[in-house]
Order: sequence, then C-alpha cells, then structure tokens
Amino acid sequence: MTTTDAGTIAALLTELRTTTNAITTDQWLSADLAATPRAPMSELGTTGKPLQALDSAGVGFLTSMISFLEEPLDQLSGNPGNVQQGAGEFQSAGKAATTLAEEYGAKKGEDTDSWSGASAEEYAKTGKELVDGVLSVAETALTNASALIKAGEVVAQVVAEVTRLITEAVGKIVPIMTQALATAAATFGQSVAMAIPQCVQIAVECGGRIAAKLGELLASGENLIKLVEGAQAVLKIVKQALSVIGDKAEGGSAELPTAQSRTGTESSRAEADREAQPVG
Repeated sequence: MTTTDAGTIAALLTELRTTTNAITTDQWLSADLAATPRAPMSELGTTGKPLQALDSAGVGFLTSMISFLEEPLDQLSGNPGNVQQGAGEFQSAGKAATTLAEEYGAKKGEDTDSWSGASAEEYAKTGKELVDGVLSVAETALTNASALIKAGEVVAQVVAEVTRLITEAVGKIVPIMTQALATAAATFGQSVAMAIPQCVQIAVECGGRIAAKLGELLASGENLIKLVEGAQAVLKIVKQALSVIGDKAEGGSAELPTAQSRTGTESSRAEADREAQPVG
C-alpha cells in the first residue's frame, strides 16, 4: 500500500469537511443574495398577500391587472417544519456516527497500548482509516443537514424580499390611483384611464426585479446542488475504501482506491467548486 493509498480516507474526510464549510459559510450564494437581508425560516410558510393592500385602499380593481406579482410567493411557499425535521434527522445520524467513531478510536487505543512493531503500526493505521471512514459518513450527513437548512433559509429570504418589493410597488401605486379617483368626476374618468397604465408599469418594473431575484435563487441553488452531489461522490469512494479494509481484515487482497482512481471524482468536484463561486 502506497502512502497515497494510506491517506485516501483521511484526504476524503478533509474534502467533505471543506464542502460542509463551503455550504455553512454561504460560498454558494450569488453576490446579490449574499447582500440581501436575512429572514427567519418561518417566512417559508407565510400566507401573506401584499396586494390585499389595494383592497384596503379602495383600488382593489387593480389586483387582477397586476396579480402576476404574487405568483412567485405561491411557488416559493413551503413548510418550514418539514425542512427542519429533515435536517434534524441528518444531524442525528451525523452525531450518532461521530459518537461511534470516537468510541472506536478510544477503544482501539486502549486495546493496543502495549503493542509494538510493524503489526502494531499496521493495526493503528487501519484503525485510523476506519475511524476516518465513519467520520466521513457522519460528515456527509452533516453536509446534507446544512444544505437543507441553508436552502430553506435562502428561500425564506427570497420570500421576504419578494414581499418587500411588492409592498414597495403597492406603496407607489396607491397614491397615484387614489389621486386619479379623486379627480375622476372632474375629468370624466380620464384621470383613471391615464393612471392605470402608469400603475401597471410600476408593477411590471417590480416584476422585473422579482424575476432577477428568482434568477439569483436558481443560480445559487444549482451551486448548492453541485456541492451536495460532490459530497455524495466522495462518500461513494469512502464506502469503497471501507469495503477494501474489511476485505483485507478477512484475508482478501483488494487494494484501497489510489489517487489515480479518484481522478474522475476530484475533477467533478473541482468543476462544482468553480461553478459554486458567487455569481453576482
């Protein structure tokens, strides 16, 4: 077994931890979303209808003309409880695997304190690889948990931002239409006829800003998916390595994956890392 082979699992564990860090530190976010104010996860379940303010202002007849503004809110709404539950399950699995690795590592040390020579070194090395392998499984679970939570938080963030943009547009529309209605009798309705296109234009401009925000969310989501897929690819190699260790323990002759056999996985991860750079 070469030095590269012996360090395979440790190197993969490092890769997984790097991926988890990239997710938790928002390296996959676009520059625009990174600069957008944060919002609580509860925003995912919001049932707010910002266009209802038009009814309160007495200009509800405009709602049907600009209802497209609220469509993204319907598409983005979800159940924050489901997101947190799913992430919690991954976190529990990660913690259980971490505890198992720590317990095995401690027991391995106690059992081999009095050992010496080449056999002791080989046993210690194999034990370290097993510990790192189990920790890799734990790290992948934590990566998935972090991805779920972060995805939910960012969608909630976009929901809050879209709501803010619509509210801002409504705040511009209401005074214009209120004034038009106030002078409608004197202008034989001309004031209203002139105000409606102006209000619709405000809504269209708002819709453009919302579309840009959704585009940033889509691009960031694709970056996040690449990171998670990269972690899954690394875990596949870890499982292969653990299987080889088990085969050796039973007297088999399988070999751990070498650096060469990992080239394809590392190349795909490198591409994910490149595309996970801020896109703003």
